[in-house]
Amino acid sequence: MEILQLRYFFESAKNENFAKTAEKYMVPTTSVSASVKRLEKELGCKLFDRLSNRIILNENGKRLQQSLCLVFSELDEAVDSLSKAEEDSREIKMLVRAMRSNITDYIIEYKERHPHIAFKTVFDFAETDFEKYDIIIDEKTDAYSEYEKFELCTMRIRMKVKAGSALSGRKLILKQLSNQPFISMGEQSNMHKILMRNCNRAGFTPNIVVQSNDINCYDKLVESGIGIGLGREKLNDAADYLDITDFDERYTVYGYYKKHADYGNVRHFLNFLKGKSK
Repeated sequence: MEILQLRYFFESAKNENFAKTAEKYMVPTTSVSASVKRLEKELGCKLFDRLSNRIILNENGKRLQQSLCLVFSELDEAVDSLSKAEEDSREIKMLVRAMRSNITDYIIEYKERHPHIAFKTVFDFAETDFEKYDIIIDEKTDAYSEYEKFELCTMRIRMKVKAGSALSGRKLILKQLSNQPFISMGEQSNMHKILMRNCNRAGFTPNIVVQSNDINCYDKLVESGIGIGLGREKLNDAADYLDITDFDERYTVYGYYKKHADYGNVRHFLNFLKGKSK
């Protein structure tokens, strides 16, 4: 069993696609497929279910993927440390426009391991001077066409209300919410754009009673029953997801970075973020 075999498997598991792995490692697709088959033979079990035109990660593969996520995160971190990342004194400048709560948690976790590395983190949807930042966290957009990118997370977006609301537990269409109050993030936010796009598509303009760019305040407003909001994270007991048959949004978040900044502690942190991707 070789590290490259495991790398090929790990990358293929993320996308359920051998061709994308081959493109990343600049090898023929047949080399990736053959390498994974050798790994399966050594392990004595299948890692993918193979259909006529695609591969699907099975339960064995999911267990190995989960273990390798931790292994490669630690391995990449060790390699970067040996590459003198610790000697890089640059402040890591980040513009965060998505997953703000998650990114904050990631920075806290990273700082616990590397307390000497400094961050300047800006949460601003109106910012236009992207050159100031080493890393930008945002949804898919052409605004960063000159940047390298990697997928950080894909989430399902759903509408949520106060737990026990009269709307809870019912099958609905979006039009039925046209007379309901809504809570929204700021007008420049991705969540606001998703809300407006879907409501307009359903034939109405949402009645936004409160806007808040503070995610904790936003959640409290929804949980108090003031209005309907959008949610992309696991609910607590204070809110319910609505079952809306014509609202099905997927929200993909990327990490963007300039190639010339991808060294030292910036690369070290980027590898840490890539280990968090799912």
